[in-house]
Amino acid sequence: MKRSTRIQLSLLTLAGVLFFVHPQEGVPAGAPPVKEFSMVVQEKTIALMTNPKKEVTVWAYGLEGQEATVPGPVIRVQVGDRLRVRFKNTHTLPHTIHFHGTHPFVMDGNGQRGLGKEQVQMPGEEYTYEFTANEPGYYLYHCHFDTPNHVEHGMYGIFIVEDPAWPAVAQEWITIWDEWDTNGDGQDDAHTINSRSAPDSVPFTAVVGERIRLVMANFGDEVHSPHVHGQSWIEVDTGDPRTALSTNRNGVVSIAPAQIRVVEFTPRHEGTWLFHCHVLPHVNDDGTYPRGMLTRVVVAAAGSPRPPGDQQAEGMAQGSAGKPGPGGSEVAALTPTFTFPTGNAEQGTPLFKTHCMPCHGEGGKGAFGPKLAGNAIVGEPERYWTTVLNGRGNMPAWKERLAPQALSDILAYLKTLK
Repeated sequence: MKRSTRIQLSLLTLAGVLFFVHPQEGVPAGAPPVKEFSMVVQEKTIALMTNPKKEVTVWAYGLEGQEATVPGPVIRVQVGDRLRVRFKNTHTLPHTIHFHGTHPFVMDGNGQRGLGKEQVQMPGEEYTYEFTANEPGYYLYHCHFDTPNHVEHGMYGIFIVEDPAWPAVAQEWITIWDEWDTNGDGQDDAHTINSRSAPDSVPFTAVVGERIRLVMANFGDEVHSPHVHGQSWIEVDTGDPRTALSTNRNGVVSIAPAQIRVVEFTPRHEGTWLFHCHVLPHVNDDGTYPRGMLTRVVVAAAGSPRPPGDQQAEGMAQGSAGKPGPGGSEVAALTPTFTFPTGNAEQGTPLFKTHCMPCHGEGGKGAFGPKLAGNAIVGEPERYWTTVLNGRGNMPAWKERLAPQALSDILAYLKTLK
């Protein structure tokens, strides 16, 4: 459970969370289109990272019939639509849905029963939040009953009112930035982007030349400073991306609690670029780097297929040890054309520390890259050489960097790890 006094998507949910719209019958001619959603609450445990295991209990918003998520489902309508959210409080505590932006008072969900029964929904109660979305933009929504406690239990999401006049982009990335107290000691020990902490963060993927709109919302109680390596972006108005606020060649913005920032950029160079908070303690949870608000933007060459494994395609898909990283699937099997030399573990020890430990951790126990100690790949020579020589995900092709003898020595060292 997170520390009190806090309130970011992954973001998106994460760009990647699905929503449904009921077709409307009997709507009078000339009336605005009605976009209807049915929302419920589920209490569940989610994993922010796996090694070390960090889990939290959340009271998550979900679309009826679907798994609830943190961040909650993205609610997306067009400007002029009539938004109708049928909220069923299926939890044991009072809850609301409070939308930022303009709406009638009876649709505010402010959590104060004394200001009207419609302002809070008790367990088992239902209420329909309905208003016309006249003002385009990116907005927050969250529970407003016992707000510090309920927001800290993950009751938040992004509400988008799109304008068809907005410039088209190839991708929209929604990210929500937050921090959590997972052991209940009153101190935040896990900083997350879309409820994932490095090294278990999930990469975003792009292709050189495609336009990206990046939405960053802060649902924590700390100020965060997102930064994408190697990019020059333009900050745009959250209500109208046609309006540029600044040309930010430094590629850093600050987002205060409950603030949303929107930037646009076009990758010019391929590579695996870091995307992280530049408040350095926020990428150094437990005194370990990189741990916390850090993920990757994997950019393929122009004309290439977009790499698989991004948040847009997989939602909160795993991106950690034992899974293909950015760039995706297993490489093709390798048939060695010569016999690799016998390795020497003693010689492999310093080689591992120099070349492998920064990603795979001391003793091969895992860090930004997967755990190697006891990994099955160590006992499968063809798979080891296929992966190491050709590269995979974030890992480069080591055939271009180290001699076969050095790679055999590292393998011998890995076989000594438990």
